[in-house]
Amino acid sequence: MRSSHPCLSIPSILLSAMLLLAMPAGATLVLSGSTLTPPGLPLATLREQKVDVKITIIPSGERTFAIGHRIQMETGLADARWSTIVFVDGYTGDRESSTGRVAFINGFVLSYPTDRDVSVGISVSGTVPDNAGPSVRLLTVRELDNSGQAVPGSMIMISEPVSTPAPVPAAETTTEATTPPPSPSPSPAPTRAAGFTFLTGLFAAGSLVTAGRLYRRDGKPL
Repeated sequence: MRSSHPCLSIPSILLSAMLLLAMPAGATLVLSGSTLTPPGLPLATLREQKVDVKITIIPSGERTFAIGHRIQMETGLADARWSTIVFVDGYTGDRESSTGRVAFINGFVLSYPTDRDVSVGISVSGTVPDNAGPSVRLLTVRELDNSGQAVPGSMIMISEPVSTPAPVPAAETTTEATTPPPSPSPSPAPTRAAGFTFLTGLFAAGSLVTAGRLYRRDGKPL
């Protein structure tokens, strides 16, 4: 069996090294500052929120940023609206705007000779979703290479806590005790007096009158 000579692998090693050198190096993204509008933490759900950041690009190759690379931006805000501005030596460069959960910045507008100072301002606004949980990712920034893969160590993330809505108290029901009106007392049954009734008394009175009249005529007692 013929064995391969170790020297035969040298061309492949050289080719791999050349490919690695030809691949553009990723830049270093540094978060220079961030602002929340409105300010204050924790964030309130279903409220409009905006975050503004400035990212400084520190080159690690022959250009400030590889032309074939791009910056990917992502947010957890609903109905997101994006606005980006590229600054070159302090002057305003490319401006872009877009909508949606994800947005991009083309590497071409970030690629300058390394003696230039390049930074980018990113603004994103949207609504804090009601199901955000204990926190929401306001902004995630990463550099993607030519194949769309994230460059290691290039990610910047801004996440803030979200207030937990207070539980809605259960509706209280008040039961009023009602006292039924008193029942009418039964009328007592008339009682008959022993040995005397209304008619008997009336008859007796008449007898007395009659007796009196006879007494006055005769002048004598009965």
